[in-house]
Amino acid sequence: MNVNVKDIKIGHGLGDITFGDSKEKIDHLLGKPTDIDTFNASGEEEGYLTEAWHFDDEEFSLSFDEEDNWRLTTISISSPDAIFNGQQLIGKEMDEVLKFFSSDDFGENELDDLSDEGIDQKLISFLRASLNLWFENGKLSEIQWGVLWSNEDTPSWPE
Repeated sequence: MNVNVKDIKIGHGLGDITFGDSKEKIDHLLGKPTDIDTFNASGEEEGYLTEAWHFDDEEFSLSFDEEDNWRLTTISISSPDAIFNGQQLIGKEMDEVLKFFSSDDFGENELDDLSDEGIDQKLISFLRASLNLWFENGKLSEIQWGVLWSNEDTPSWPE
């Protein structure tokens, strides 16, 4: 794959991939995903669908929402090669990661403890930045971010 899929860009995308890209454009850039999951993201019986494309070798997933005309809205990455502002963060301790994200650019964060029967899992969300940080056993295991929103219903697609 000769496409940059390592540089995390909040509100914009991942390397050469941009929020708002169509499934056809992603297929042209990256080829076929390892796996595709389709699910009801709203949790409601009549809700809209989300399609998640998993690229296992590169350790990232791309999600397209029916509600947004199947445009790319969310990216998740667990690759230790992922870079954000010049830093590799996957595998780092929670305190170090939180210090990195302490600027006002990201806003306040919310912590959810999702631990269950011997599994230490925490989620830290920065709503203003559409950013979720997943931690397992105190170390960052996944970064998930999405398009920014001008209001609850209107995405601010990057140009």
